[in-house]
Amino acid sequence: MRSNPPALAALPALLVPTLLALAGCTSTDAAAPSASSATPPASTPSPSSSAPATDAALPDDATELEQWAANALPENGLGGSTAIARGTGSVGPAGASVDLDPVGGSWDVVIACENASGAPLTVEIGGADGTTADVACGTAGGSAAQPTTIRWDATTAATLRVDATTEAVIVYEVHPRAGT
Repeated sequence: MRSNPPALAALPALLVPTLLALAGCTSTDAAAPSASSATPPASTPSPSSSAPATDAALPDDATELEQWAANALPENGLGGSTAIARGTGSVGPAGASVDLDPVGGSWDVVIACENASGAPLTVEIGGADGTTADVACGTAGGSAAQPTTIRWDATTAATLRVDATTEAVIVYEVHPRAGT
């Protein structure tokens, strides 16, 4: 008669508990939560499309604003004489305004802007009888819009008023009108 060596005889006794332990670790059966369980069931994410996150933001300090303005509306970029007035700033739904002193003659007010949506600004020069124009804005971190030129008859004082539906940054210059 032949006998099993002692190590082979012990193998089934060791193998069964090891397999049971491994089966518990790799089981894919989920236990149903009980009504008395305090832990809520895990939620399953549902795929949905959303706009990609963007790091683009409007300039928010003086240095960033000046850098943006230098690109959006380069000084003396029209090829004419230097501007008699130049300004930059932020504007929101409350609007913003700048008083323009009378200097005589015909002048161009050139405006560039940028906001998160590209929505236009409403710009008015003068008072109730002044000139009103919609100014196209570029989008933050996106495409820039061409500056808009508005004619100003500078024989009387005027107010440059800017109204926006959303936060925006602007740069403006006042130039003598070419040929005047």
